[in-house]
Amino acid sequence: MIKKGLMIGPESRDVVRGVAEAARDAGRFNAVVDGFRFSSKEMNAAAWGIYNDIITAGSVDDIREFFLDNMDVKNLLGGMMKVEYASEDAARAGLFALRDLTNQFLGVEITESSARVMDSLAREASTLADATIQFAGMVDPNKMMDLILDKMLFLLDELAINKYIAGWALRNKNVFNQMPPQNLQEGIDTLLAEFKGAQNSIAKKNKQFISELKRLRKEFPEVVKPLMDAFAHTGGDVDSQAKLMKWAAQQITPMGYFKSPNPKEMNLFARGLWGVRYNNVLSGLAPLNAAVGNGGALTLKPINSLLGHAFYGYQDGFEGFKRTIFYNGAVQETNRRAIKDAYEMMKKAHKDPEMMIKTYRKDFVYKVDKTWELIEDMRPIYVKQGNYAKLLELDTVIALKQLGAHPALRYGMTGMVFPDVFATTHMAHNMSRVRAYDDVFSDKGFADFDEILKAEKKHYDSMFDADGLIKDKAVRAMAGEIQLNMDDGMSRWINEATTAYPILKEVLMFPRTMSNATKLAASYTPISLLPGISRYSKTIYAKTDDDIAEALLEHGLIMAKTPNARVVWENLRAEYTGRMILSGMIVTGLFSHAMAGNITGPGHYNQAERSKQIKNGFKPHMLLVPVPGGGEKNDFWIDYSGIPGVKQVLDILASLAYYANDIDEAFLESIESKLMWVLSASFARDTPLQGFEPLVNFLNGDMSAFYQQTKQSIKTLIPQIGTMQVVETIISDALKDIETKEIIPYLMSKVPGLSSFVPEQIDIYTGTPIGHTDNNWLRAFNAMSPVKVAGREDPWRVFLQEIGFDGLTLLKKDSTGTYEYSPTEREQIYKYIGEQQIYKQIIRVMNTKRYQEEIELVKAHRRSNKTSDLITIDVDSLPVMQDLRSIVRNAQKIAEAKFLQDNPAIGDVIRKQQAVDNLMKQGKVDEAVNIKNNTTRKLLNMRK
Repeated sequence: MIKKGLMIGPESRDVVRGVAEAARDAGRFNAVVDGFRFSSKEMNAAAWGIYNDIITAGSVDDIREFFLDNMDVKNLLGGMMKVEYASEDAARAGLFALRDLTNQFLGVEITESSARVMDSLAREASTLADATIQFAGMVDPNKMMDLILDKMLFLLDELAINKYIAGWALRNKNVFNQMPPQNLQEGIDTLLAEFKGAQNSIAKKNKQFISELKRLRKEFPEVVKPLMDAFAHTGGDVDSQAKLMKWAAQQITPMGYFKSPNPKEMNLFARGLWGVRYNNVLSGLAPLNAAVGNGGALTLKPINSLLGHAFYGYQDGFEGFKRTIFYNGAVQETNRRAIKDAYEMMKKAHKDPEMMIKTYRKDFVYKVDKTWELIEDMRPIYVKQGNYAKLLELDTVIALKQLGAHPALRYGMTGMVFPDVFATTHMAHNMSRVRAYDDVFSDKGFADFDEILKAEKKHYDSMFDADGLIKDKAVRAMAGEIQLNMDDGMSRWINEATTAYPILKEVLMFPRTMSNATKLAASYTPISLLPGISRYSKTIYAKTDDDIAEALLEHGLIMAKTPNARVVWENLRAEYTGRMILSGMIVTGLFSHAMAGNITGPGHYNQAERSKQIKNGFKPHMLLVPVPGGGEKNDFWIDYSGIPGVKQVLDILASLAYYANDIDEAFLESIESKLMWVLSASFARDTPLQGFEPLVNFLNGDMSAFYQQTKQSIKTLIPQIGTMQVVETIISDALKDIETKEIIPYLMSKVPGLSSFVPEQIDIYTGTPIGHTDNNWLRAFNAMSPVKVAGREDPWRVFLQEIGFDGLTLLKKDSTGTYEYSPTEREQIYKYIGEQQIYKQIIRVMNTKRYQEEIELVKAHRRSNKTSDLITIDVDSLPVMQDLRSIVRNAQKIAEAKFLQDNPAIGDVIRKQQAVDNLMKQGKVDEAVNIKNNTTRKLLNMRK
């Protein structure tokens, strides 16, 4: 308010407005607005003009006139009733004007024309507060404040009415189409009464709010600005000092980690804490894992498309096949652009928090809103109140936010921008070629490649916004499937649940990623062919235009608004069909490879048996790659678990081969459990439902699930734990000997340096740590690579895996069965056993012809599928098993003798335990208890 509002003459305000107009004329509108109070996205040119009119208006009548010129009209009851309310531009301008009027009301220094005036006039700041002081004789302060309050009251009313009518219209959509004509007058009367009542209620509430502002300005001025901002931010819900204090307390309370005060948004504490934990979790191999997943999908995409178009070639004369070859041409140029775009966008995300929000995957970020700014305005209030507890909570929340947004700590999430943008650029190139080819071919009737290349550039340039982000919906949909970043019903439902109860994120950390991964994997299986079950089957079976429109809608595309929609559908249909053909080819081509034991799959369905396998050197999800000309020693295993679709097909194939050769059970025995495990390991472990497994097990009395989840949750609080685990694996990749209930040793095992204090699991056959890779370069490569490789296992170890022998279960207690070793003691005993190199005796057993024949007879019986619940064939009773157990027992006795020489107190404990057992058999309880207590005390002192 300059001319009419402050009544001080035209010079000052006219100059500033001239700068604003000159800046807009010079094409600096975006930079100008960004530097002022809002971004160009928040306020467009129309809203900017209305905003200026509101601020400079000399009376409320002037503002009312501006609003009357910018009204929207909603026709109700077939046009018989019209409702006028503030337009979208007027409402948006009103919101920002309301904020700045609050600053004027408070006398807060705000620059009238933002950075433009500061830059061009050497930081000369002109504020209403300054005007009150500098022109004390020319300005009536009371009149100025009254005018500000009148403007605020008018804007509050108009904005509230705008929100009410918009919400009412949404809630009552189509209600008038269902109203009989004879009831229209009754409907009009009802609406008039409803709107009148709402208007009166709004006016009353806002008057009370303005009165509260007047009171607080005199009694507690620090409250006014945060109260006004919170009032606007919450849609008028926070309209008093008491409600403001309650709202702020709810935003910073640590209890928000368990349950959000507002079920529709997490409070600031929960947001900050999860931001930090995401940084920690994703600080390791997450970017490389994403690169493998995206790269695998991009590689398979043209293969699938060519297979699919070849299948439909009889329909279109292989025109689609030819198009696909063109679409995927110029690979070198596409990769060059994709790498450049990915690198540039990653740099932007690293430096600019706003760009970070736009480019990160949706699972990793939370909406940045005014709440953070509002909560910082509470500091003067808490300081004046001496509320140090709230100040501590406020500082904690701000510290968590700063840690979560610190560029040096979010490099894991920033790194994931690279593979995602790389995939997006690839899809943009692909789609620009799709449209260019279709446009030119439709226009000329043949492929004029000079024209196609021109059209391709035009289409490609139109797909990105000013920030370099994709704005094309079709490209976003195609890239979203590759990036596992598309919204769907399940992920939305889970996100709503985790927003209301943030503690659920402990088991549902990445719902969108997991849901998308499951659907992508299922598209390579016959599941995707079930009619109507997914977007894949709808796309494959679409025939009519309506079917095609419905299929495209499943991808978020409206057929009438999507350029070249039919060709887009044809390409999607070909790709999805090609996935089925590819999976069939994999099964056919690798079945014999799997039957030879050259694909490991997820392992045995029984957890105990699976643990035996791992201790005997089993590595899940591995494929043996033969190297021609080098012999078996040059063959190597490679991890395929990072390739969606391929992983699931190979897992199923490997499981079928494993159970067909299983010595422990017939193929059809426990078939339900086997089937459930294969599906769970291949699909469910990539779904959000997997997160509930520990909770379900815990409710069923399995405390190990509780301990495991507790360990995992605490681990995410360790700064940059992902990176630490990579470093630790480079140093040593051996398995640690940790009891289920031990939390501290588990956490220590993940931290370099501290892990050396945690006992290792020792391989009793060789004396080396289990899982340890001797080759330092290979160990470092596997630690830093998402795709693991390994050499061939020793034949004797494969033999132990096949027959299911686990010598370690024999060694939990001493050879007499009276004393259970601690992890540290067990590590030493195992080393002594390993020194005897009993694997040489295992080789002798493996090569015994009699044992080989007996094992083959058992396998043949299992393959016959002749099972009985009355009489069972127990493999553990075979002579080969007895021989192996005898080897391990003899080695244990030799190792114990050596161990007890160094630890005589433990030998005493074993003897005392035997004495206690004998006393108990004689009923001499008191003597047994005395020996127990004395020995226990002695042993505890020894272990300290």
